[in-house]
Amino acid sequence: MSRFLLIFLFALSLYSCVPLVGVSTVGIVKTSVEIADDPRTLGRIVDDSVIEKKFLFKISQIDEKYLLKINSRSIDGRFVLKGNVDTIEEKIQMTKIAWETSGVRSVENIIKVDDQSSWKDKAKDLLITSQFKVAIFANSSIKSNNFNFTTINKNLYIFGIARDEQERKIVINEAKSVQGVSEVISSIFLKEDLSNNQRIAN
Repeated sequence: MSRFLLIFLFALSLYSCVPLVGVSTVGIVKTSVEIADDPRTLGRIVDDSVIEKKFLFKISQIDEKYLLKINSRSIDGRFVLKGNVDTIEEKIQMTKIAWETSGVRSVENIIKVDDQSSWKDKAKDLLITSQFKVAIFANSSIKSNNFNFTTINKNLYIFGIARDEQERKIVINEAKSVQGVSEVISSIFLKEDLSNNQRIAN
């Protein structure tokens, strides 16, 4: 479907939301204000809507329960995940799917997990995550804002976009050098693999 057609259909849907018969001037003004308050262009709004729908389709293919448990929002390609899941593996899976969705520039996962791990295990995982965060922030060869990471049972999971193969290797090596890490599981895309509408920090 062409970009023009998507924009047209979106504009048509907005127009159809405003009643044509028996509508007050206040109702029309309110709708106009809501649209005007959004700083995004109409094209960007359409792009974000497409991103959200692609993500919802992907998670529905896994299990339709996620359509009720997960809330997602894309703002200029910056993807935010909210909701609740039963396991940390599900949270990680949602992060991976979000990163793999065409058009996504960054992912913020604030999904809550019914985690049964002991406080000692959580403390160890937090320490590993903190050490890795410091390491990639201090490394001038890494654009840390392009990566998300979390530690579960001493396994360090990394998601994001590397500018080239060299940066990807550096990130993974930094992860492996963190004390206490059992395994590094990475899902890092290269910039060259992205579609044209995915942009990352240079």
